[in-house]
Amino acid sequence: MSHSATLLDLLTQAQASKEITANALLDAASPATIFGRRASTCAGLTWGYYGGTMLVDGALTAIANGTLTLTASQTNYVQATRAGVVSSNTTGYSAGQIPLYTVVTGASSVTSYTDQRAWVEPRHLTSRAAITVTTADVTLSAAEARCRYLTISGTLTGNRAVIVPNDWEGIVFCNNSGAFTTTVKTGSGTGVVVAQAKRASLLADGVNVVRLTADV
Repeated sequence: MSHSATLLDLLTQAQASKEITANALLDAASPATIFGRRASTCAGLTWGYYGGTMLVDGALTAIANGTLTLTASQTNYVQATRAGVVSSNTTGYSAGQIPLYTVVTGASSVTSYTDQRAWVEPRHLTSRAAITVTTADVTLSAAEARCRYLTISGTLTGNRAVIVPNDWEGIVFCNNSGAFTTTVKTGSGTGVVVAQAKRASLLADGVNVVRLTADV
């Protein structure tokens, strides 16, 4: 616990059926165990891990429990993609992947491991969404609106708008073509035109979409 006074249901010395309280506590804390070592499926060079739920490009996605086979007599770098796919190699953590564990192996078993999970999302793992805008305005879905980086593409047949929530913030890449404009705006407020083949950081201030950066 982070404080001496806790809101958690704690075990007591005289308590009956302690396992019920313990299991309930673990269940409540289970979101923090995603990709954690699952001891019951670890044996020899097999590494087991827990799944869980994570945001994948703005969509809540269930990651199943799983296993992978480690390389013998090496330091194995266990990692996950931002889509939740777990793998390992003996070279080092790959760019853009989430570090999980370094696992040292002998000829037939694990000799030591170090937990490298750090649950502050690295900036280089920002989620992305891609939408097509052509013949009509488009309103972002809830999953798309949660993404930090938005690519807008399609051949425009007129001036079009991408509608974002009033509390939205993101980086927009306008990859549209056609002799028309693409405006990022809220449902009832004003917006910002992002030039084709340009990127801009934008913010919805509760009413309107405003620029944080110029087009680059």
